[in-house]
Amino acid sequence: MGALQACMQTREAREALSLLIPEMLNLWAGGSPLKQKLSRPVARHLATSFKKPLPDERDGHPGLVDLLPEIMDNLFAGLLAAADAAASLGPEEKQKRLSALAEAFGTGRSGQLLTRLACHLQAVHTEHPTALAEAIAPAVHSWVENTDFGALRDAADSMGSEVQALAAAINTILWRYPAKLVIALSFLPDLFNLAAISLNETLRRFNQASPDLVADITLSLVRSIDGETLGAVLNELNELIRKIHTGSALIGDPGRPRLQEDAQPLIGAALAGIDAATFRQARVALAAERAALTESLQAALAEHPTLAAAGLQTLAARRNPAWRSGRRRLEALDDLPDETVGAALDEGLSDLDLQELGDIFNLAAVLVNRVTDLKPELIPALAGQLGDALDADAIETAAGVVLETAGPALRPVLRGLLPGAVALLCDALEPADDPFEDEMAAARERLRALLIGPEVTP
Repeated sequence: MGALQACMQTREAREALSLLIPEMLNLWAGGSPLKQKLSRPVARHLATSFKKPLPDERDGHPGLVDLLPEIMDNLFAGLLAAADAAASLGPEEKQKRLSALAEAFGTGRSGQLLTRLACHLQAVHTEHPTALAEAIAPAVHSWVENTDFGALRDAADSMGSEVQALAAAINTILWRYPAKLVIALSFLPDLFNLAAISLNETLRRFNQASPDLVADITLSLVRSIDGETLGAVLNELNELIRKIHTGSALIGDPGRPRLQEDAQPLIGAALAGIDAATFRQARVALAAERAALTESLQAALAEHPTLAAAGLQTLAARRNPAWRSGRRRLEALDDLPDETVGAALDEGLSDLDLQELGDIFNLAAVLVNRVTDLKPELIPALAGQLGDALDADAIETAAGVVLETAGPALRPVLRGLLPGAVALLCDALEPADDPFEDEMAAARERLRALLIGPEVTP
């Protein structure tokens, strides 16, 4: 009742009552001359009284906006009472009430208000394009100036435990009612389905239109993008990345950028909290689930052979554009002047750290040697399993068919490549003073015996 009394004392409410009460008295009077004579002076008196300002209104009496929290609280209480009352209604009555409520919300006043605001903004913008920015900027400046960001930072730093406690409290409450939690989570698929239905309807309407209209709509959106602004954004992003990289090298130790120093303890702390056994099991589980999904897809495709064949039918159509794009890139490089290509190749290739590449091969060889020493039977066993799994006859037949059919076409290429390859092989087989000479001598002897065959004694 206190909120209602305070609301009645606001200027906005009194102005509304000055218009509402005379109409109510007119409805009460109806066609009765007696009631009309009684209601008219009362209506005039009340309308005049409500229009008069209150004595303390000039002293900052609260307006309707100041009472919004209490008004909203009472409004929600009224809505809750109305919802409770509607629970006893029958389905038809509920439908009527719902239709009436939807009709009340469908008056279009919110749209009219938004339209009028947009028209006002457009009118102001036409005369003064930066009026809105100039109006908002002082408020933003005042907010920034009077806000202690250090205090906000301190508050944010101290909120970790608070957020954790709140999350724990919320989960504790939710898990007290597991059935309600399950029902609440069950809405997620429904939301996804609704989004899929909406997207499907939108795409269906587009697909009902003619191709030229759909293309015109889509391309008009593309044409609306400001290419210069997009290029400027990408340029600033590139500059930001360059500055981060350069700054990290400048503030870090020689040969060790600061990003590496800061990232290593972060990653180390994160890895320290991971259980190795669980991580291993999770990776195996993900691989198994990925395989299960692949098998499900293949099984589904087997039921629709036309879709399965579509992959082979479109193989060339999918590969050709990529090959054409690669060819055009090479053509663009080939069209560059010699000095430009030479300078680019010199800068691009001379900085290659081939020592790192060599170390990769060396470490891989060392790892293979360690595996051979620790488990000498592992590689032969794996090779044996692979050999047993391969169909030698089928591979021989396939290789023979490919060589027989493709050989004549590839003969000019082979004749161009083989002389250099044979010469290189012969150079490697020649005697030399190096640690591999004993093995190479044995290899030459085996090759000689293979080529000339066993000696025949008379």
